[in-house]
Amino acid sequence: HDALPISTHDFYTYQITKNGIITMPLQLIGATHTTNGGQVFFNNQGNKLGIVSLTGLFSIYDFNRCTGILSNPLTIEQERSAAPYPYYVSGVFSPDDSKIYLAAYTHPNGINFVDTLYQFDLDATNIAQSKLAIYSAANADIGLAAMKLAPDNRIYLTTVDLSASIPYPDSLYTQFNTNLSVINQPDSLGLACDFQPFSFYLGGARTYYGLPNNPDYELGAWVGSPCDTLSTGLTPNPSPEERGAWMQAWYNHEWDMIHVNASKLQGKKGVLRLVDIEGRIVFEKPAEVVSG
Repeated sequence: HDALPISTHDFYTYQITKNGIITMPLQLIGATHTTNGGQVFFNNQGNKLGIVSLTGLFSIYDFNRCTGILSNPLTIEQERSAAPYPYYVSGVFSPDDSKIYLAAYTHPNGINFVDTLYQFDLDATNIAQSKLAIYSAANADIGLAAMKLAPDNRIYLTTVDLSASIPYPDSLYTQFNTNLSVINQPDSLGLACDFQPFSFYLGGARTYYGLPNNPDYELGAWVGSPCDTLSTGLTPNPSPEERGAWMQAWYNHEWDMIHVNASKLQGKKGVLRLVDIEGRIVFEKPAEVVSG
Protein backbone atom coordinates (compact mmCIF):
# COMPACT_ATOMS: atom_id res chain seq x y z
CA HIS A 1 0.00 0.00 0.00
CA ASP A 2 3.00 2.32 -0.02
CA ALA A 3 3.05 5.02 -2.66
CA LEU A 4 5.34 4.33 -5.61
CA PRO A 5 7.91 6.95 -6.67
CA ILE A 6 6.71 7.09 -10.30
CA SER A 7 3.62 9.06 -11.32
CA THR A 8 1.50 7.68 -14.15
CA HIS A 9 -1.64 8.42 -16.10
CA ASP A 10 -1.13 5.83 -18.83
CA PHE A 11 -4.11 4.00 -20.33
CA TYR A 12 -3.64 0.86 -22.42
CA THR A 13 -6.54 -0.03 -24.73
CA TYR A 14 -7.11 -3.18 -26.75
CA GLN A 15 -9.64 -3.64 -29.56
CA ILE A 16 -11.26 -7.04 -30.09
CA THR A 17 -11.87 -7.80 -33.79
CA LYS A 18 -12.59 -10.81 -35.99
CA ASN A 19 -8.84 -11.01 -36.63
CA GLY A 20 -7.82 -11.02 -32.99
CA ILE A 21 -6.81 -8.43 -30.41
CA ILE A 22 -5.26 -5.17 -31.58
CA THR A 23 -3.19 -2.92 -29.33
CA MET A 24 -4.37 0.67 -29.62
CA PRO A 25 -2.14 3.73 -29.16
CA LEU A 26 -1.14 4.50 -25.58
CA GLN A 27 -3.15 7.36 -24.06
CA LEU A 28 -1.66 9.79 -21.54
CA ILE A 29 -4.58 11.68 -20.07
CA GLY A 30 -5.93 13.02 -16.79
CA ALA A 31 -4.44 13.36 -13.35
CA THR A 32 -1.46 11.22 -12.37
CA HIS A 33 -1.22 8.86 -9.41
CA THR A 34 1.61 6.98 -7.75
CA THR A 35 0.00 3.84 -6.44
CA ASN A 36 -0.31 0.24 -7.50
CA GLY A 37 -3.89 -0.27 -6.31
CA GLY A 38 -7.44 0.86 -6.92
CA GLN A 39 -9.93 0.14 -9.68
CA VAL A 40 -11.23 1.27 -13.06
CA PHE A 41 -14.95 0.83 -13.67
CA PHE A 42 -17.50 1.68 -16.38
CA ASN A 43 -20.97 3.15 -16.12
CA ASN A 44 -24.00 1.26 -17.37
CA GLN A 45 -24.21 3.19 -20.64
CA GLY A 46 -20.64 2.24 -21.45
CA ASN A 47 -19.66 5.84 -22.16
CA LYS A 48 -18.02 6.80 -18.85
CA LEU A 49 -14.98 5.35 -17.10
CA GLY A 50 -14.19 5.96 -13.45
CA ILE A 51 -10.88 5.42 -11.71
CA VAL A 52 -10.01 5.39 -8.01
CA SER A 53 -6.68 4.77 -6.33
CA LEU A 54 -5.47 3.84 -2.87
CA THR A 55 -3.82 7.23 -2.53
CA GLY A 56 -7.09 9.10 -3.10
CA LEU A 57 -7.41 9.85 -6.81
CA PHE A 58 -11.02 9.87 -8.06
CA SER A 59 -11.57 10.75 -11.72
CA ILE A 60 -14.21 10.25 -14.42
CA TYR A 61 -13.58 10.18 -18.18
CA ASP A 62 -15.74 10.12 -21.28
CA PHE A 63 -15.22 6.86 -23.17
CA ASN A 64 -15.85 6.19 -26.86
CA ARG A 65 -16.97 2.59 -27.36
CA CYS A 66 -15.98 2.64 -31.04
CA THR A 67 -12.48 4.08 -30.82
CA GLY A 68 -11.56 3.33 -27.21
CA ILE A 69 -10.56 6.98 -26.82
CA LEU A 70 -10.80 8.62 -23.39
CA SER A 71 -11.57 12.34 -23.19
CA ASN A 72 -12.79 15.14 -20.91
CA PRO A 73 -11.13 13.97 -17.68
CA LEU A 74 -12.90 15.23 -14.57
CA THR A 75 -10.81 14.92 -11.41
CA ILE A 76 -13.15 14.95 -8.43
CA GLU A 77 -10.44 14.27 -5.86
CA GLN A 78 -6.70 14.59 -6.36
CA GLU A 79 -4.23 12.04 -5.11
CA ARG A 80 -2.98 12.87 -1.63
CA SER A 81 0.71 13.59 -1.29
CA ALA A 82 1.06 12.04 2.17
CA ALA A 83 -0.68 9.70 4.59
CA PRO A 84 -3.27 9.12 5.86
CA TYR A 85 -4.58 7.95 2.51
CA PRO A 86 -8.27 7.08 1.98
CA TYR A 87 -7.42 3.76 0.28
CA TYR A 88 -10.21 3.82 -2.28
CA VAL A 89 -10.48 0.13 -3.07
CA SER A 90 -13.38 0.05 -5.51
CA GLY A 91 -16.08 2.10 -7.19
CA VAL A 92 -19.39 1.47 -8.92
CA PHE A 93 -22.08 3.44 -10.74
CA SER A 94 -25.71 3.18 -9.65
CA PRO A 95 -28.17 1.64 -12.17
CA ASP A 96 -29.25 5.00 -13.62
CA ASP A 97 -25.65 6.30 -13.58
CA SER A 98 -26.60 9.22 -11.31
CA LYS A 99 -24.56 8.10 -8.29
CA ILE A 100 -21.11 6.65 -7.67
CA TYR A 101 -20.22 4.67 -4.56
CA LEU A 102 -16.64 4.29 -3.32
CA ALA A 103 -15.45 1.78 -0.75
CA ALA A 104 -12.56 3.01 1.38
CA TYR A 105 -10.58 2.05 4.43
CA THR A 106 -8.00 4.10 6.31
CA HIS A 107 -5.79 3.52 9.30
CA PRO A 108 -5.04 7.00 10.64
CA ASN A 109 -2.92 5.78 13.52
CA GLY A 110 -1.35 2.97 11.53
CA ILE A 111 -3.17 0.32 13.55
CA ASN A 112 -6.97 0.60 13.56
CA PHE A 113 -8.86 0.56 10.28
CA VAL A 114 -11.88 2.79 9.60
CA ASP A 115 -14.11 1.45 6.83
CA THR A 116 -16.31 3.93 4.98
CA LEU A 117 -18.78 3.70 2.10
CA TYR A 118 -19.17 7.03 0.26
CA GLN A 119 -21.86 8.22 -2.14
CA PHE A 120 -21.29 10.94 -4.76
CA ASP A 121 -24.17 12.61 -6.60
CA LEU A 122 -23.21 13.06 -10.27
CA ASP A 123 -26.18 15.40 -10.82
CA ALA A 124 -24.90 17.82 -8.20
CA THR A 125 -23.47 21.18 -9.23
CA ASN A 126 -20.33 20.33 -7.26
CA ILE A 127 -19.79 16.56 -7.26
CA ALA A 128 -16.94 16.73 -4.74
CA GLN A 129 -19.12 18.56 -2.21
CA SER A 130 -21.90 15.98 -2.60
CA LYS A 131 -19.67 13.35 -0.96
CA LEU A 132 -21.59 11.62 1.80
CA ALA A 133 -20.56 8.82 4.15
CA ILE A 134 -23.32 6.21 3.92
CA TYR A 135 -21.60 3.84 6.34
CA SER A 136 -18.58 4.08 8.59
CA ALA A 137 -17.17 1.63 11.13
CA ALA A 138 -13.92 1.48 13.07
CA ASN A 139 -13.14 -2.22 13.21
CA ALA A 140 -9.71 -3.76 12.90
CA ASP A 141 -11.22 -7.06 11.79
CA ILE A 142 -12.96 -5.97 8.59
CA GLY A 143 -12.00 -4.35 5.32
CA LEU A 144 -14.50 -3.16 2.72
CA ALA A 145 -13.47 -4.32 -0.72
CA ALA A 146 -15.03 -4.96 -4.14
CA MET A 147 -18.48 -3.73 -5.22
CA LYS A 148 -20.64 -4.94 -8.10
CA LEU A 149 -23.99 -3.91 -9.55
CA ALA A 150 -26.13 -7.04 -9.93
CA PRO A 151 -28.97 -7.80 -12.38
CA ASP A 152 -31.47 -7.07 -9.60
CA ASN A 153 -30.23 -3.43 -9.62
CA ARG A 154 -28.76 -3.79 -6.14
CA ILE A 155 -25.10 -3.19 -5.40
CA TYR A 156 -23.29 -5.94 -3.48
CA LEU A 157 -20.13 -5.31 -1.49
CA THR A 158 -17.68 -7.88 -0.22
CA THR A 159 -15.72 -7.67 3.01
CA VAL A 160 -12.50 -9.39 3.99
CA ASP A 161 -12.02 -10.57 7.56
CA LEU A 162 -8.68 -9.15 8.72
CA SER A 163 -8.61 -11.03 12.00
CA ALA A 164 -6.77 -13.95 10.39
CA SER A 165 -4.38 -14.71 7.58
CA ILE A 166 -5.37 -15.52 4.00
CA PRO A 167 -6.42 -18.19 3.22
CA TYR A 168 -8.76 -18.30 6.18
CA PRO A 169 -8.39 -21.08 8.74
CA ASP A 170 -11.06 -23.74 8.30
CA SER A 171 -12.64 -22.63 11.56
CA LEU A 172 -13.00 -18.91 10.72
CA TYR A 173 -16.65 -18.25 9.89
CA THR A 174 -17.78 -14.76 10.93
CA GLN A 175 -20.57 -12.37 10.02
CA PHE A 176 -18.02 -10.43 7.97
CA ASN A 177 -16.74 -13.20 5.70
CA THR A 178 -19.97 -15.18 5.34
CA ASN A 179 -22.14 -12.27 4.16
CA LEU A 180 -22.17 -9.60 1.49
CA SER A 181 -23.40 -6.10 2.24
CA VAL A 182 -26.14 -4.66 0.01
CA ILE A 183 -27.17 -1.22 -1.27
CA ASN A 184 -30.84 -1.91 -1.93
CA GLN A 185 -31.84 1.41 -3.57
CA PRO A 186 -28.59 2.70 -5.09
CA ASP A 187 -30.26 5.36 -7.29
CA SER A 188 -31.66 7.08 -4.18
CA LEU A 189 -29.87 10.00 -2.60
CA GLY A 190 -28.23 9.76 0.80
CA LEU A 191 -29.38 7.27 3.39
CA ALA A 192 -32.45 6.53 1.26
CA CYS A 193 -30.15 4.21 -0.71
CA ASP A 194 -30.82 1.70 2.10
CA PHE A 195 -27.38 0.23 2.77
CA GLN A 196 -27.60 -2.98 4.82
CA PRO A 197 -24.19 -4.23 6.03
CA PHE A 198 -23.56 -7.98 6.17
CA SER A 199 -27.15 -8.78 5.18
CA PHE A 200 -26.78 -11.25 2.28
CA TYR A 201 -25.83 -14.71 3.53
CA LEU A 202 -23.55 -16.71 1.24
CA GLY A 203 -25.00 -20.06 2.23
CA GLY A 204 -21.91 -21.22 4.11
CA ALA A 205 -19.35 -19.88 1.61
CA ARG A 206 -16.84 -17.20 2.54
CA THR A 207 -15.68 -14.02 0.84
CA TYR A 208 -12.34 -12.26 0.53
CA TYR A 209 -11.50 -9.02 -1.32
CA GLY A 210 -12.90 -9.85 -4.72
CA LEU A 211 -16.09 -10.18 -6.75
CA PRO A 212 -16.35 -11.35 -10.37
CA ASN A 213 -14.91 -8.70 -12.67
CA ASN A 214 -16.97 -9.80 -15.66
CA PRO A 215 -17.76 -7.30 -18.45
CA ASP A 216 -21.30 -6.18 -19.19
CA TYR A 217 -22.22 -8.22 -22.25
CA GLU A 218 -25.76 -6.80 -22.35
CA LEU A 219 -24.99 -3.21 -23.30
CA GLY A 220 -26.79 -3.73 -26.60
CA ALA A 221 -25.91 -2.18 -29.91
CA TRP A 222 -24.86 1.45 -29.99
CA VAL A 223 -27.66 2.85 -32.13
CA GLY A 224 -26.36 4.53 -35.27
CA SER A 225 -22.82 3.25 -34.77
CA PRO A 226 -21.06 0.64 -36.95
CA CYS A 227 -18.60 -0.44 -34.27
CA ASP A 228 -20.75 -3.15 -32.67
CA THR A 229 -20.90 -5.21 -35.88
CA LEU A 230 -17.95 -7.40 -36.90
CA SER A 231 -17.80 -8.21 -40.61
CA THR A 232 -16.87 -11.84 -41.24
CA GLY A 233 -16.39 -11.68 -45.01
CA LEU A 234 -18.65 -14.73 -45.41
CA THR A 235 -21.46 -14.96 -47.94
CA PRO A 236 -24.62 -14.09 -46.03
CA ASN A 237 -27.65 -16.34 -45.94
CA PRO A 238 -30.76 -15.12 -47.74
CA SER A 239 -32.52 -12.46 -45.73
CA PRO A 240 -35.83 -13.24 -44.04
CA GLU A 241 -37.52 -11.07 -46.66
CA GLU A 242 -35.86 -13.00 -49.48
CA ARG A 243 -37.04 -16.28 -47.95
CA GLY A 244 -40.56 -14.95 -47.59
CA ALA A 245 -40.28 -15.18 -43.79
CA TRP A 246 -42.64 -13.20 -41.62
CA MET A 247 -43.33 -12.58 -37.96
CA GLN A 248 -46.32 -11.22 -36.10
CA ALA A 249 -46.46 -10.03 -32.50
CA TRP A 250 -49.38 -8.63 -30.60
CA TYR A 251 -50.20 -7.85 -27.01
CA ASN A 252 -53.20 -9.43 -25.27
CA HIS A 253 -54.09 -7.02 -22.48
CA GLU A 254 -56.56 -9.43 -20.85
CA TRP A 255 -53.93 -12.14 -20.43
CA ASP A 256 -51.03 -9.67 -20.05
CA MET A 257 -49.09 -11.62 -22.67
CA ILE A 258 -47.31 -11.00 -25.96
CA HIS A 259 -48.10 -13.57 -28.67
CA VAL A 260 -45.48 -14.20 -31.35
CA ASN A 261 -45.94 -16.22 -34.53
CA ALA A 262 -43.35 -16.65 -37.26
CA SER A 263 -42.95 -18.60 -40.50
CA LYS A 264 -40.13 -19.87 -42.75
CA LEU A 265 -37.40 -19.57 -40.14
CA GLN A 266 -34.06 -21.37 -40.60
CA GLY A 267 -32.46 -23.87 -38.24
CA LYS A 268 -33.97 -25.63 -35.25
CA LYS A 269 -32.91 -23.37 -32.39
CA GLY A 270 -33.72 -19.72 -31.97
CA VAL A 271 -33.86 -16.89 -29.47
CA LEU A 272 -36.77 -14.54 -28.88
CA ARG A 273 -35.27 -11.22 -27.88
CA LEU A 274 -37.03 -7.98 -27.05
CA VAL A 275 -35.08 -4.72 -27.09
CA ASP A 276 -36.01 -1.20 -26.10
CA ILE A 277 -35.81 1.82 -28.37
CA GLU A 278 -32.09 2.22 -27.60
CA GLY A 279 -31.27 -1.36 -28.51
CA ARG A 280 -30.89 -2.68 -24.97
CA ILE A 281 -32.07 -6.22 -24.30
CA VAL A 282 -35.04 -6.24 -21.92
CA PHE A 283 -36.12 -9.88 -22.38
CA GLU A 284 -34.54 -12.97 -23.88
CA LYS A 285 -35.72 -16.56 -24.12
CA PRO A 286 -34.58 -19.66 -26.07
CA ALA A 287 -37.09 -20.74 -28.70
CA GLU A 288 -37.66 -24.03 -30.52
CA VAL A 289 -38.20 -23.75 -34.28
CA VAL A 290 -40.77 -26.36 -35.27
CA SER A 291 -41.08 -27.19 -39.01
CA GLY A 292 -39.81 -23.77 -39.98
